[in-house]
Amino acid sequence: MPRYPLHELNDEEFEDLVTRVCRKILGAGTTSFEKGRDGGKDAKFVGTANCFPSNTSPLNGIAVIQAKHTTDPTKSCSDNDFESNKTSILNEEIPKIRKQVDEESVTHYLLFTNRKKTGGAETSIPKKIVSETGVAQAWLIGNKDIHDFLLDYPEIANDVGLNKLRSPILFTPNDIREVVSEFFKQKGLIAQTLDSQHDFKNYPGIEKKNEINNLSKRYFDYIHSDSLPRFTQIESFLKNPRNASFANQYHAIADELKGQLIVHRDSFNTFDEALEHVYQLIHERSPDLKTPSHRRLVKVFVHYMYCDCDIGEK
Repeated sequence: MPRYPLHELNDEEFEDLVTRVCRKILGAGTTSFEKGRDGGKDAKFVGTANCFPSNTSPLNGIAVIQAKHTTDPTKSCSDNDFESNKTSILNEEIPKIRKQVDEESVTHYLLFTNRKKTGGAETSIPKKIVSETGVAQAWLIGNKDIHDFLLDYPEIANDVGLNKLRSPILFTPNDIREVVSEFFKQKGLIAQTLDSQHDFKNYPGIEKKNEINNLSKRYFDYIHSDSLPRFTQIESFLKNPRNASFANQYHAIADELKGQLIVHRDSFNTFDEALEHVYQLIHERSPDLKTPSHRRLVKVFVHYMYCDCDIGEK
């Protein structure tokens, strides 16, 4: 199934996506509102729904739709800033929903977010909304739910331009994120070799590999001068028995990336672009690695994968 980086949308684009989904599952009568002080609603529907929450028991009444977007792909509906704090997103919405129930006889409330939805939040948040506002029913619709709707209605993704955002490389960077973070913690304890004469002696045939993969000499020189000095440390880190679990994670993500790069090789003019694209994907999907020191290590790990023949054709 295609996975779209919904965190890369802006708030208005996400609201448009949510409205289009609701026009499919509720009905064409779903009305969206201009950007501004929305009073706790981004769209509204009155009537009997097409197929939500089910075909046999569709919603009937007045439904308010609210879209809450985040640019952080690690955010969850269970985070304090969304559910628990006095100033949380949910607690700020409660009075607005209550006012709509009193003034507009709203009966249903749909809260869409691109955050990850936990099992606990799926139960606790709708329950809180119903008990504190007076709506008959409420639903929390998270990131996976939205992707499921996009699977049912693929034309929506094309209409809102999501296909342009989707990378051809599909992988989850959790493993490499943990490896890089642990390496950063230990790097002060690992002997560092800054000998440029190392000169890829442990990587025989690197020039031929560059030719096969269409890696430019300029980019190869960049790896040689900027990343090579860390390779010995990475090698020592991965071979240390105490780091066996991290080594397994590293090799798992490298194997996943290797297959993806083979399948989507034609998406890139050069392997320079492919390596930079992998780095950008990890960087964008791992906010905890965005400090300068960690960003640099991510790049070094990507270069190490290539030179150690973990990714790229041999």
